[in-house]
Amino acid sequence: MKAKKSLVLFLVSCLCLALTFCLGIAAEDTAETAEAANTILGMNLFNFISLCVLAAVLIAVIIVCIIKRKKVGEALRAYKSEMTKITWFPWKSVWRSSVFVIVAIVAIGLTIGLLDIAFLQAQNALTGNSVGWFSSLFGK
Repeated sequence: MKAKKSLVLFLVSCLCLALTFCLGIAAEDTAETAEAANTILGMNLFNFISLCVLAAVLIAVIIVCIIKRKKVGEALRAYKSEMTKITWFPWKSVWRSSVFVIVAIVAIGLTIGLLDIAFLQAQNALTGNSVGWFSSLFGK
């Protein structure tokens, strides 16, 4: 039961963090495009209300953590003890796997990019367009 409560607390915190990130991006976009008369602190009304709800949830989580600090402490100690029971892979193995994944992602990205350029060139050749691949990709 203790693990469930700490998991719920962790998930709520992650949700708040994700919502903060999304609202930050939305606020930047809104500040650039919206008129000053329709905004509050550079955000439209929806984003402002969402930010207020996020702040209320975050404050509620902090207050609950302060009030129930003994139970939160117990949950964190239980989490820490469970983490020590895990058999971790050796660092060398983790490093090799990480490098392999990064190299694979870059290789797949380059392959998709080159195929995109090749298909674009084929399309331009078939349609008679004489636009270069860089110009047709980036609209310049």
